[in-house]
Amino acid sequence: MYDDILLADGFNDALLGISSKNIAIYDVDKCITILEKQGMSQDDAVEYFYFNVEGSYVGEQTPIWIHTDKAKDILLEESPKSKLRIYKAEA
Repeated sequence: MYDDILLADGFNDALLGISSKNIAIYDVDKCITILEKQGMSQDDAVEYFYFNVEGSYVGEQTPIWIHTDKAKDILLEESPKSKLRIYKAEA
């Protein structure tokens, strides 16, 4: 069902859910925290994330990157059993 979803390597803990168009949605702040835990300074992590991660286009299935405070506004459905969240694709 979700074979065509493109996931970002190393950012599993920042995955918020899947959009209604089967696109992975990630929390920007958690991604930056992950980079910091790998040894980058906050400035380096921010720069690396925005240039190398968010700035990379890998086709129509390129993940969506959002700040957590916006996530609540686009949440459509949440399954307590599987912890799967479905978001509007317009994120």
